[in-house]
Formats: sequence, C-alpha cells, structure tokens
Amino acid sequence: MAHENASSRRPLLGFRPRLWPTLISLPMIIVMLFLGGWQLQRLAWKEGLIERLESRMYDAPIAPPAASVDIDDAEFRRVRAEGRFLNDQEMFLTGRPEKGTVGLHVVTPFVTGDGRTLLVNRGWIPDDRRDPAKRPNSQPEGTVTIEGIVRKPGLRNAFTPDNEPARNIWFYVDVAEMAAKAGVTDVPPYYIDALRDTQSRMELPIGADPQIGLRNEHLQYALTWFFMAIGLIVVYVVWHRGVEKEERDAVK
Repeated sequence: MAHENASSRRPLLGFRPRLWPTLISLPMIIVMLFLGGWQLQRLAWKEGLIERLESRMYDAPIAPPAASVDIDDAEFRRVRAEGRFLNDQEMFLTGRPEKGTVGLHVVTPFVTGDGRTLLVNRGWIPDDRRDPAKRPNSQPEGTVTIEGIVRKPGLRNAFTPDNEPARNIWFYVDVAEMAAKAGVTDVPPYYIDALRDTQSRMELPIGADPQIGLRNEHLQYALTWFFMAIGLIVVYVVWHRGVEKEERDAVK
C-alpha cells in the first residue's frame, strides 16, 4: 500500500523538478521561444519588404517625387531625372566594402532641370580613390540623365557612429546634415541610389545593381531557435528522469 501511495504522489512527468536546473533552464527556453517568434515576425516583415521592393523597382521609372512625399509610399520607386551634379560638393559614406575591398559611397547633390536639388548616392569607389584626380572621368560635367531608386535616409543601428560633417565623414545618410554641408536647400527627405548601367563598361563610381536582392533567412533562424528550445526541454526531462531513477534505485 505504501508503494501505491508513493506512486500516486509521483509527478505526471515522471520526475520532480529540481530548483537550480529549473531556474537555469526555464528562462533559457523562454528566451529561445521568444527569439524564434521574433524571427517569424521578421520573416513576415521581410517578405512584405521584398514584395514591395520588387513591385516598385521593376515599374517604369517616374520623375523624382516632390518634397512633400510620404517616404513609405516612395521608397524603392524607380526614378529618372535630367540635371547636373555639383561635383565640388561630393560627400563620402565610409565603411562600404565591395567584394572584400574597403571603400566608400559617393553622395553628390544633383540639380534637376526644373531647379530642384536631390541627393544621389552615385555608388562605390575604393578607399584610395577618394581624390577625384585618382578616378578620371568619374565626375560628369554638364547635363546628364540618372536613373535610380528612392531610398529612406537615416538607417542605422546601435553601433553606427555619429556623422562628422566638419570632417566630411559620414556613416549614414542624413539629408538635412548633408544638404547643410553642401550648401543646398529644399532637398526632399529622401536620397536616390543611382543604378549602374549593366550594358556599359564598369566605371567609378559603381552604382547599385539593378537586380537588387534581399537576403531572407529568418525562417532558418526561427527554426534554429525553436529546435534549440526543444533540445533543451528534452535534456531537461531526460536529466530529471535519470536522477529520479538513480534515487529510486538507491532506496531499493
């Protein structure tokens, strides 16, 4: 009868949770499940972003939007404009490697035929070609036609340093700061990533690839976190059952 009473008091899982293993494992499991769920949210966001990017990038180019445009409605729109670059006002986005080579992105004010001024990220140059004299023909004179993608400025993370306008050192696009540095006004609250001409010889600066693709590995990340949580649960249960078995064997 005593044996039956002991059996009736045994937890349904076949073990009695121990304090320290539970205090250590339970928060880790919760964090892993949270991170897996967060990655699923990121997956939905990224899929929507890719769909929006593709639907807008491959439409026929339009004129650059007005300054009053809603950035979310304009981002990734393909645009085309005629005008001239203010080459003496080049600015450089640092920390932009290309295929393992340290480099910069050249951002230049562009005055359109109707008198508006836009900021254009013309593309990548090696770090040692900052001086225009070291990259002949990289500053077109007169009226030119550009084609590019509208981009939202100010994208940075917690590790992105502050811009240093006085030293012409930029880590991210800040339209207001860059416009002030270049001495131009009434600049729309976006910038344009100029696209490279895939039919011509690659010249500096190297513009953005027209076939822009975004990595989307959030599902793999989510599954990794969920499997890690499941694995830890299995280890937790197996360890406790092993301890329970050892204790029962010791009593016999």
